[in-house]
Amino acid sequence: MKALIGPGLALVVAGGLTGCAAAVVYEDKYAQGDGWRKGTVVEIGLGKELQRPSFYDCRDETVGEASNVTYVTIAFKRNGHPYARTARLPAEPKLQVGDKVYVNFRDCTAAIPKRSS
Repeated sequence: MKALIGPGLALVVAGGLTGCAAAVVYEDKYAQGDGWRKGTVVEIGLGKELQRPSFYDCRDETVGEASNVTYVTIAFKRNGHPYARTARLPAEPKLQVGDKVYVNFRDCTAAIPKRSS
């Protein structure tokens, strides 16, 4: 029985399958594989006052703190789909609605650094 694909075509197919596996790292420290994404601050406010739904929500309502703590909601894309992360507003850097940041959707305690570009 004859082979359906030649060795040259097999290399092209194998290269195409592994070509998408390149690691994405923002600013040499925020790896996509670790949960980091580019995001935009879309809302800042007290926990119970935030209006935008958040798929990844870090508000701690079990201890009743969500109403007195200031949170930030960040919109980002994951696998091409829009998501949002709500987490405690860090003291530094000072964030405002519209700021471009990095967000880690896997870690509620991760910093929220501003993007340089």
